[in-house]
Amino acid sequence: MERFLAGVEPFKHLPLADRQQLAAVSRERRYAKGETIFRTGEPAQAVCIVKEGRVHLMSFLDGGQASTACVMAAGETFCCLPALDGKPYPVDAVAAIDSTVVRIPTTAFQALLSRNPAFLRDSLCLFCDRLRQVEHKSCMIYDSVERRIAQALLALSKKFGATIPLTKHELAELASTTVESAIRTLSQFKKQGIITSTRGSTTIVKPDQLRRLAGS
Repeated sequence: MERFLAGVEPFKHLPLADRQQLAAVSRERRYAKGETIFRTGEPAQAVCIVKEGRVHLMSFLDGGQASTACVMAAGETFCCLPALDGKPYPVDAVAAIDSTVVRIPTTAFQALLSRNPAFLRDSLCLFCDRLRQVEHKSCMIYDSVERRIAQALLALSKKFGATIPLTKHELAELASTTVESAIRTLSQFKKQGIITSTRGSTTIVKPDQLRRLAGS
């Protein structure tokens, strides 16, 4: 566990003794595809890290439509803000595929923040970066579907590389559009030679052209 934490932000820069202390109280748990890790409004009992698999942080609208705020890949720490302010989880966390999640008790995380200013700084920088991503996504709602899909693909490529292992349904939830609109837009991108796709994945072939569509 300590070796795993040594490769994960914001824990990788901790002194060995502090990392060992966190490792001693951390626990791994397996989640099947579609299983909920925590729900909106539940007490924030743990800071979580994806060890294997993929976790989506989601909210659900009154009509039942799902919206994905963030996609968390292996090695990423997620939903840590409640560990800072003591408030409940703000979203649902759902295993998008069979996943292993490391859970660090919030009490242990908060104790380390209070005695290690450098760790507090690193944690705040990580969380602020995540907030910028969410803020950017909230502004995307005013963009065209084409631009939102292009932006989503580019953001995901930073995590997964050129081949993105999300379904069209998952891309629609991330881009805040309907599945039909996502399929239509991806088909358009494919005809233009910007992407190729197979069942459950999309590969970016022309990133420069995709960036132009995304307005970046």
